[in-house]
Amino acid sequence: MRSCYLSTDRRGPLNRPYRQSNCGYSLIEVLIAVAIFTSMVMLSMVALNQGLTQYKRLMEEGINFRRYARTFWLHQSTAGMINYLVNDNGRWFPYFYCSIDRVSYVSASPFSSNVPVIVWIVKEKLPSTGNFALTYYELPVYAKKYEDIERDYSSSDYKKGSSFVILEDIADVRIESYVIDAVTKLWDWRTDYDAKDDKRLPSSIRISFKRQGRTEMFYLSIHTNKAIRPDPGVI
Repeated sequence: MRSCYLSTDRRGPLNRPYRQSNCGYSLIEVLIAVAIFTSMVMLSMVALNQGLTQYKRLMEEGINFRRYARTFWLHQSTAGMINYLVNDNGRWFPYFYCSIDRVSYVSASPFSSNVPVIVWIVKEKLPSTGNFALTYYELPVYAKKYEDIERDYSSSDYKKGSSFVILEDIADVRIESYVIDAVTKLWDWRTDYDAKDDKRLPSSIRISFKRQGRTEMFYLSIHTNKAIRPDPGVI
């Protein structure tokens, strides 16, 4: 409740007193105003916190969706692997190569074109963290020979095509192929495998890695797995 009083000590030209008002706020009114302001601030903070929580949840769902989409596309790529025959020193074999740093093959399921592509899945070191990223690259295969494909990799021309990051900031990356031994006829996971040795594709690819201290892995099935291919020049 405001308290006021009038002062009539001063007079005007017509000898009429001025009405000078001195008004203020009581302590109760001030406390009520502070309480209302504090409540509004608290409600605003609650609303802001809820908004940030929902935004974080949406961001996490978006990240998980993109991660799922990339993994799904990778499965599509390996499922579309084809027996693209190449020749090296008179020996014909389906192109496939796997090592500790990469795996490469020819797929009929391209990422951004409408023709079969050569795919490289490459382990790349990240200078900022010292960990690794796993990146997908592709180039149209057209009618490339074995030496052309190898030259694309050694000269880094494979990076000129379409690409996307599959995984990043991971450690202890290991790429393996599930192949059958031509002598023992036993299946086993091998880190180094070149299809020109056995003239056949593996049945699966396994990629294992550590992320935030936890070991994870995923498997990529290869649906095209022909037996030893004869020389295509022989009818």
